[in-house]
Amino acid sequence: MDKFHYDDRRDFINHEFLAGIAVKVEISNIRYDKGARREVSFRLIDMTSRCQAAILRKRINLAKEDFKEDFVHFPAESSGLKGGHTYKLVVSDENVSQTLAEEFIHVYDYPLRQYYNVCDCGVRPAWEDNLYKSLNTIDDHDYYLRFNLTTKTPSIHPTIIPELELRLHYPDGKYVKTFFKEPRCFGLENFNNDIWSVEFPFTTFGDVNGVFYAELLCMNLPIAGFVFDTMSGTDIKGKCDPEYIIPLDEYSPEAAIKRIDNYLPHRNEPESEFDDDDFDKFLDKFIASELENSTDEVEESIEYDNEDTTANEEESGPLVSLDLLTGLKSVKDKLSIYERVVRFNKMRADNGLPYVKAPLHAMFLGSPGTGKTTVAKLMGKMLRRAGVLSRGHVVIKERATLLGQNYNSESKKTLKALEEAQGGILFIDEAYQLYQGDDPRDPGKFVIETLMTALADESNRDWMLILAGYPDNMMKMLNMNPGFKSRIPDSNIYVFDDYTEQELMEIAENYLKSNHYSLSDEARSALAKRVNIDYLHRDKNFGNARYIINMIQTDILPAMARRVTSAETFDCKTLTEILPCDIPSRDTTPARHSESRQRIGFTI
Repeated sequence: MDKFHYDDRRDFINHEFLAGIAVKVEISNIRYDKGARREVSFRLIDMTSRCQAAILRKRINLAKEDFKEDFVHFPAESSGLKGGHTYKLVVSDENVSQTLAEEFIHVYDYPLRQYYNVCDCGVRPAWEDNLYKSLNTIDDHDYYLRFNLTTKTPSIHPTIIPELELRLHYPDGKYVKTFFKEPRCFGLENFNNDIWSVEFPFTTFGDVNGVFYAELLCMNLPIAGFVFDTMSGTDIKGKCDPEYIIPLDEYSPEAAIKRIDNYLPHRNEPESEFDDDDFDKFLDKFIASELENSTDEVEESIEYDNEDTTANEEESGPLVSLDLLTGLKSVKDKLSIYERVVRFNKMRADNGLPYVKAPLHAMFLGSPGTGKTTVAKLMGKMLRRAGVLSRGHVVIKERATLLGQNYNSESKKTLKALEEAQGGILFIDEAYQLYQGDDPRDPGKFVIETLMTALADESNRDWMLILAGYPDNMMKMLNMNPGFKSRIPDSNIYVFDDYTEQELMEIAENYLKSNHYSLSDEARSALAKRVNIDYLHRDKNFGNARYIINMIQTDILPAMARRVTSAETFDCKTLTEILPCDIPSRDTTPARHSESRQRIGFTI
């Protein structure tokens, strides 16, 4: 069973060839002082029939800080797998009756090939909403592969829409990258016409540019596919025509090149000679693009005028969808509800009906590196599309950038920040530092008073205030300031939980994949052990996503660079695969911090 191919698939189709469902689990001993022998159960719960379908038990032996993979198999006949049913896999530690993990599995019993109808597709740059058939790039850029589709009603309607799988075939014909995702409405403009979208991240990278093939599958059945070239002579904008969406019968690099040559026959033709009039047109176009770029730079300086906040929380480039972020379940659920309220208000407004304005201002509670700034940018874009905010940009401030050189000059700096944030979001990080209850002369009170005045002005709703910081400190500030509490309801208080060890590993894997690195099995185990040790001994300043990205950028990749450049020979695998020796280890176990975070539950 350990030789099977495992992926993130959670939806299966029930047919005569379904032998069962095999599950791979990764188990680690979180204790650093001694080993563990545990009785672990794997229960398959039929959520549709509300009964237990099957249970398997295994004895797991782990040394201290050990990490291993294990496999279980639920045969189709003995487990009673049924089409049209939803199952929940529950992994539990029987010794202490503790649930370790849960996953939902869906089994369908009808041909899902007919469930989706793909309307159009293409490559979308991360910085705009247009779709492209072909690109002209040799540098590293972030893109998204988008499929727009509608749903058809089959004979038996599922409880959820089936997930879709993307297989991205690279130009060499050997490397294939897979993604699994459920379709959703990405833009508010698609809400009224039943158009769903599914997007998958994609990064161009140096020598691997060329002709790619993106194939969309549902339950392992191809339903669409398109070919695109990242080294064409020019960027070709436009959605793909219907004949360009039909999946290839059998993929090969030659078949992909033949299709794109037939569809885009002029993509590699050299540009013809041009006269003086043509030169003037090209010059005008260049000047216009330079003006546009300079405008973008001005807006960028407005968004990030504080050097301490120039980096994204996830270091993952421009944000497009909250689905691309790891974890944050409670935030995603709450923001989804808020987004639907905004959509509903827009629908009523578009039809000339009155509506109750949703509370705008919010509070983000969470530790550093949990994605607060990133989610703020998503909210800005969402509110701009809904017409609530005119621009949707984010101005990031903190105490140090709001206090003036002279006492009582804070009001002027705060008013300037409010002016910059008009049409968008004023995001104040570590906002609790503005409130010093034990110091009546603290200049932060002038910032708060100015914000209160702005919040009380109901005639100006073209801006949003987000206060962010540690949960305890922020709630103390909220409770001691009735003005904030009356304008930030509980529904607009978002709690950003710390990432779990598994989520930190997922962030690391996604970051490495997006930059075309891979972990060997031994390196993955070594990284998991290091993350486990650091996670157990984290304090309130633990960086979450920043911690794992900083480790990759400042420790792992430099160690890999020293190893590779010291070797006499190298190949593509050497340049991409991270080995155990590249993973930093701790010679001694760090002492427990006196201000470590409180933990809820039991430790073994």
